[in-house]
Amino acid sequence: MVNRDAVMADIAGSGEQPRRRRRNPELAAGLSVLPGLGQVYNLQWRKALFFLLATLLTVGPSVLLIMAGESFGHHLLESRDFGAFLLVAFGSIIVFLVLFLLGLTFWASAIVDARRSARELSEGLPATQRWWLLKL
Repeated sequence: MVNRDAVMADIAGSGEQPRRRRRNPELAAGLSVLPGLGQVYNLQWRKALFFLLATLLTVGPSVLLIMAGESFGHHLLESRDFGAFLLVAFGSIIVFLVLFLLGLTFWASAIVDARRSARELSEGLPATQRWWLLKL
């Protein structure tokens, strides 16, 4: 994590004015209703692409899994294969929950990150480039 006091001391010692981009943290968070749009507002393109793709590639397949599983489940029930039906049903529910909750986590993280980055940019500090264990 970046030590804000050290960054400000380095900037003050070098005689440079901190580079400020005025950003509204609430607007950045509000724009993140569409994952990644808050990061676009903060001019953080890699983060925006990451959050958009991570959300789409987790929530999207989870919804498709449930939709496709319904017709497959009907087929298993019509063929009276109840054991396979229960196995597929429970497995698909577990996979759905994992993917969907992971997608919601990415979505919420995009909102929190957009708000935090906007606040840091407005204060003249470098925006945090770390998200979980990834440097974006």
